[in-house]
Amino acid sequence: MRGRTLSRSALGAAAVCLWLAGAAQAQVVNGNQWPVPRLTALTPAGGKAGTAFEVGFAGSDVEEPQSLAFSHPGIKGVAIVPPLPKPDPKAKPDPKKPAPKAPPITKFAVTIDKAVPPGFYDVRLVNAKGISNPRIFVVGELNEVAEKEPNNDVDQAQKVDLGTTITGNTGGGTDVDYTVFAGKKGQRILITCLANSIDSRLEPEMKLLDTAGKQLAYGRAQPDQDGVLDAILPADGDYILRLNHFTYIQPFPAGEYFYRLNISTGPRLEAVFPPMIEPGKAAQVTLLGRNLPGGQIDPAAVLNGSPMEKLTVSITAPADPLAQVRLSYTGNVPPATALLDGFEYRLPTPQGLSNPMLLTYAKAPVVLENDRNDTFETAQDVPLPCEIAGRIDKRGDRDWYAFTAKKGVSFIIETISHRLGAPTDMFVSVRNAKKAEMAPLDDNPETLSTKEFFTQSRDPAPYKFTAPEDGKYYLFVGNHLGDADPTHVYRIRISPEKPDFRLVVMPAEDFRPDSLVVGLGGLHHLQVFAQRLEGFRGEITLTAEGLPTGVTCTPQVLAPNMKSTNLVLQVADAAPANFTGEIKVTGTAVINGQKVVREARPATITWPVQNQQNIPTVTRLDRALVMAIRGKAPARFNATPEKAVVSLGDKIKINAKLTRIQPEFKGNFQFAPVPNDFPPGITFPAINMPPGKDDQVVELTVAPNTAPATYNLVFRGFAPISPDPKGKPVNTILPSNPITLTVLPKQVATLSVDNANPQLKLGGEVVVLVRVARQFDYADAFKVSLLPDNANGVTAAGAVIAAGQNDVKLALKVPANAAGGPRQNLTIRAIAVVNGNVMLNHDVKINVNVVK
Repeated sequence: MRGRTLSRSALGAAAVCLWLAGAAQAQVVNGNQWPVPRLTALTPAGGKAGTAFEVGFAGSDVEEPQSLAFSHPGIKGVAIVPPLPKPDPKAKPDPKKPAPKAPPITKFAVTIDKAVPPGFYDVRLVNAKGISNPRIFVVGELNEVAEKEPNNDVDQAQKVDLGTTITGNTGGGTDVDYTVFAGKKGQRILITCLANSIDSRLEPEMKLLDTAGKQLAYGRAQPDQDGVLDAILPADGDYILRLNHFTYIQPFPAGEYFYRLNISTGPRLEAVFPPMIEPGKAAQVTLLGRNLPGGQIDPAAVLNGSPMEKLTVSITAPADPLAQVRLSYTGNVPPATALLDGFEYRLPTPQGLSNPMLLTYAKAPVVLENDRNDTFETAQDVPLPCEIAGRIDKRGDRDWYAFTAKKGVSFIIETISHRLGAPTDMFVSVRNAKKAEMAPLDDNPETLSTKEFFTQSRDPAPYKFTAPEDGKYYLFVGNHLGDADPTHVYRIRISPEKPDFRLVVMPAEDFRPDSLVVGLGGLHHLQVFAQRLEGFRGEITLTAEGLPTGVTCTPQVLAPNMKSTNLVLQVADAAPANFTGEIKVTGTAVINGQKVVREARPATITWPVQNQQNIPTVTRLDRALVMAIRGKAPARFNATPEKAVVSLGDKIKINAKLTRIQPEFKGNFQFAPVPNDFPPGITFPAINMPPGKDDQVVELTVAPNTAPATYNLVFRGFAPISPDPKGKPVNTILPSNPITLTVLPKQVATLSVDNANPQLKLGGEVVVLVRVARQFDYADAFKVSLLPDNANGVTAAGAVIAAGQNDVKLALKVPANAAGGPRQNLTIRAIAVVNGNVMLNHDVKINVNVVK
C-alpha cells in the first residue's frame, strides 16, 4: 500500500485525463446542476490586520454577489456596486429606449479589524442563489502589495522591502515571477510561498539569486505543502527571488494558481517534540525552526540542507473535556489528519507570530524516546499504559521498545506519524522475548470514503494486542522510506481499548465544491461519515442544531455496520426565505453504558474531479457548517411509511410521492439505488415517474445476508428542471425524506443441548443443559420451554437464559404413573424478544426415552 496516498499533483493529473476522456458522460444521480455559488478564488486571498482593501473573485454562479461571509466577525466584505453609465448629455430623451443596465459587481470592499488575530479563516460568497463553498483568507502581520506585471525576468523584478507579503498569481505554465529586495549581511531571510494552505493549485519552486546570478538557496514545495526557502545573506545588497510553478505545467485555469509570498526575517516552526501533550498538563516542548528568538542552531537538525534552530518552551494543553474531542487547528487539514484531536501552537516573537503547529492530545502518560534504543539489546523499557514520542533522526533509524504484560491483558497499539503531517511510512513489529515476530503492523488500508473523504494514510492500522503469557514484549519501529529529518516524528500509544467515534459532515456533492442551499418547501441532505474507534460498533443517532424556524431534521441513525449516511433537512414553506447562517451536526451513542455526544467536523471538497470516477478529491476541514435558504424548491420527494420493520429475506413496500412545486417541471423523474447510499443487501428496481404518475410503490428486497440493524434510508432521484422559467432545464437531484428501516434477523442465536436423547425414569427427572451461541450482538434474555407442554406426562418448568448468559438447566419430569416408552421429536424452544415486541423462536429437537 505504500504510495497510495495521492498528492495534489497526482490527483490533478488524474482528474485532467478523466475530464478529457469523460467530459461527454451523462451526469446521473451525483451530478446536481442546480445552481449554487461556487467560489474558485479570491484575489488577494488575505490582508494585514487593521487594513481595508478591495478584492476580486472568480467562480461559477457568483453573479450579483451581496456580501462575503467570513469565519471571524471582525472581517467584513461588502459588494462594491459600480455606478450606472453616465447618460450622453447630447442625446435626446427616448422613452422607448431601455434604461441602462448596472455594470456587474466584480469587487468587494474588505475591512479587517486590527483586533483580528493573525491566522487562516474561511470566506464564502453570498448571493441570491445561496452561499458558496469556502476559500482560505489569511490575516497577516506584514505589509502587503500586489504582484505587478511585467515581472517575468530579472530586469523586470518587482522591488519590495523586507517584511512584505506579495499576493500574486502565476499566469500560465511558463510564467515566472521575479522579486528583488535588499538585505544585510548575516540576516537569516525566510521566504514562504503559501499555496497549498490557501486552497491554491500552485506547487511553488523558488530560487534565491544574488545580482550576479549565483544561486544561494533553492526551495521546492513537497506534496501538499507550502514552499519554504531560507538563507543567511553573505553580504549587504540586493537579492532576487525567482518563483514558478514546478514543471511549468498548469492544466487548469491560470486564476487557480494564486499565492501569498512572504519575505521576512520572521519565525517559522518546522517541528515540535513531543507532538502530543496530556490534557490540562504543561510539557517542555522542543521547537525546531528558523528565526526563533533565543534559539540555538542544532547541527543535528537539518532540513533540506538548512540547519534548524532549537528552542524549548513550556506549553499547557487545554483541560476542557470538549476541547479534547475537537481539532482546533487553523492550518490546512486534509482527511487523513482530520480525525485527530488537537490544538495549535504559535510562537510569539518581536517579529510576529510563527506559523501554526499541530499538537495532539495524549491519551496516556508521555514517554520520550531516549535515543539509545537502536537495538534489541538496548530496547527502551516503557511503562504501561503510555504514549511514546519518537523520532526518525537518521537514515535507516530503527527504534526498539520493551514493555511487560500479564497473560490475557489486552492493549491497543496505535502509531500516528503520517497523519501528523510527517513525510513517513512507519511500520511496527510486535516481538516476543525471543525476538520472534508476533504481529507485523503496516499501512492501514481503511478509509471513510474512496472519493470525497479519503482518510487512508501510511500509518499502521491500530492493533489490539493480547499477551499470550506473562512476560516481556517488544516493539520494533522503523520508517520504510529510509530518509530522516526533524519532521520525522511519531507517537505510539499502548493503552487499554477505549471505544469512541468521530464524525465528519460534508455537503451533498461528492466530486466538486458544494454548499448546503435549500429551497422553501424542499428537502436537502448532507453526507455524514463516522470513524469508529477501538471496537465501537454501536448505533449513532445524528441530529442537527441551530436550525432556523421552519427547518427540521428528524434524528437519523447511522447503523453499526455503516461508515456513512445521508442526513436530510426539511424546509417548510414558512421558513425564512433568505436565511444564511451556521448550523451544527452532532452524533449521540451509548458506549459502555454512558451517553457520548460528538460534534461532526465540517469539510468540503477544494477542487473538483470528473464525476462518476472513483478518484479521491482534494478535501479539507472547514471552520463551520453553513446553510442558506433561497427561493422555492422545484419539487418535494416524499417516502412513506417513515418507519418500517422487515425481516431478513423479506420484502417491504414503500410509497414514493413526488410533488411538483414548479409549474414548468414536466419532465420524467427517476431514482435508482446509488452506491453507498443503501446498505449492502437492500435493493430496489429503478423507478420512473413521468408527469401524471407521481405516486409509485417501491418494493425493497432485503437479502438474507443483510446485516440486521436500524438503517437510515434516503432515496435520491434526478430530473431535468429549469432554475429559471425561461431557461434550459438542468439535471437536478432531489432527496427523499429519511426512512427508518429496522431489519430484524430470523434468529439471534443457534440453540443446542448437551444431550439430545435423555433417558428419564418414571417418577424421576433429568436435567438437560440448553445452550445459545449468540449472534448479532443480542445480549438480552431467552425464555426456554418444552413443547408440547405435556408429552404423555413429560413436562418441564420454564427456564430463562439470563441477559449476558449463554446456558440454563432445564429439568424434565415424568410422574410415576405415566406410560413408559419413547417421546419422539419434542421441541426445546428459546424465545428472544427484539425491537420491543417481536418474538423470535429458536428450536432444537430431542427424543426422550421413559423407562422404569
